[in-house]
Amino acid sequence: MKICFLVPDGVGLRNYLYSSLIDKFPEDAEILLLTVLPREVLDEVEKIHNRKFSYVAMTAYNEAFKGKLLKEAITYARLRYNTRKMRNDTIMINWTRKHYSFARGLFYKAAACIGWLFSFSYKGILSLERAYEKHVHSTAYFREQQEMLRNNKPDIIFSTHQRSLDGSVIIEAAKSLGIKTVGAVYSWDNLPKARLLVRTENYVVWSEYMKQEMADYYPEVDPAKVLITGTPQFEFYFNKELYMSREEFFSNVGLDPDRKVLCFSGNDLTFPCDHLYLDDLCDALMKMPEKDRPQVLLRRSPVDLTGRYEPVVRKYPELIKVSDPLWKSYSREWSFTVPTMDDVKLLVNVVLHSDAVINVGSTMAHDFAVYGKPAIYINYDQPSVTHWSAITNNRFQHFRSMPSDDCVIWLNSRAGIEECVREALYGQSNPKGDAWFRVVALHPVQEASQRIASTIMALVS
Repeated sequence: MKICFLVPDGVGLRNYLYSSLIDKFPEDAEILLLTVLPREVLDEVEKIHNRKFSYVAMTAYNEAFKGKLLKEAITYARLRYNTRKMRNDTIMINWTRKHYSFARGLFYKAAACIGWLFSFSYKGILSLERAYEKHVHSTAYFREQQEMLRNNKPDIIFSTHQRSLDGSVIIEAAKSLGIKTVGAVYSWDNLPKARLLVRTENYVVWSEYMKQEMADYYPEVDPAKVLITGTPQFEFYFNKELYMSREEFFSNVGLDPDRKVLCFSGNDLTFPCDHLYLDDLCDALMKMPEKDRPQVLLRRSPVDLTGRYEPVVRKYPELIKVSDPLWKSYSREWSFTVPTMDDVKLLVNVVLHSDAVINVGSTMAHDFAVYGKPAIYINYDQPSVTHWSAITNNRFQHFRSMPSDDCVIWLNSRAGIEECVREALYGQSNPKGDAWFRVVALHPVQEASQRIASTIMALVS
């Protein structure tokens, strides 16, 4: 069998090609990597799995005005429809578009107007999508991808991300040729956001909860085609070959092994206040008795290269230690920022050796739940930032997956920092992070790769 992995960005590389998924296929299965990433990335993957891959470089799809207008109108229509259906106005925040020019502003207003007209009927949304599909099939890029697939002859294509514009056309070309397709819904928060651009015949999702979300937001998708497998991204935490001793890790990062460690994990730049929250945290910690005061281990988002934390780190050099992600950047675009296996190891040890994590609504709460460790969610706003709100962020639809409010420790004010930190580090509360994690991801989580591989092979046979 010939299995094609469609990898439109670096995160898909980490979650699917660095995991044990490839090792679950027979040795005589041919693996084809179809990606925007450079050829040298393949060398790392081949080294990890000790097997050879075929490689095809994805070409870029230059979308015409009509296609882009239809696509954006569909996004707006779905967001508006989902907002009404779920009675959650935060869903519309996902429509936010940056208007760099007057012309672009007019374009998005036009898309929103069209989307609004079609948002009152689900049949209307589907008619827009049929028009978009017809447009895609008429493009030269679609025909080029058909030819590329005829030349490479995969039996099945596994898409590692459901948002890729280029990937969506490749999948349409594959379906037109009778090639089987299966796609991963990349993250637990994606389905309410109208981001299912890559329309494969089958889908693998993290959990029963996500399968129900597919039924809620995409009722036209056959539930039998939505397969619950879990996600491989949590498997690394069970690989003891990646573990470092506490002494070695603390020495490498500059931490004191005799003190507690609170990990501050940063978000990308759509979260503009993270450095301000870090400053608030450190100011509060410095007022704690020294014997109780934890160290702060800062892990910024891999795509945040702004240096916004540096003034805070310089302000509290004895308190903050930094564990920068070990990613490579081949371009200024997010899709070309690529994780390394060294960073996978680093992240495993950050979570293994930290006592708790604090952030604004991050998936890292689930990473820490693997080891039964608590998460603090920041739930107050910064007065100096009026265009963004942590409180609003924490009302996003995917947080409704929490079985109860005490799945995390809620930090509701700057004045409550010390109390929340003490709860997290000294066991004065018992957040039910594991219960939430079991809703979000199928357990045992370390069997996700085997489930996905078995799904792919069953679809081919």
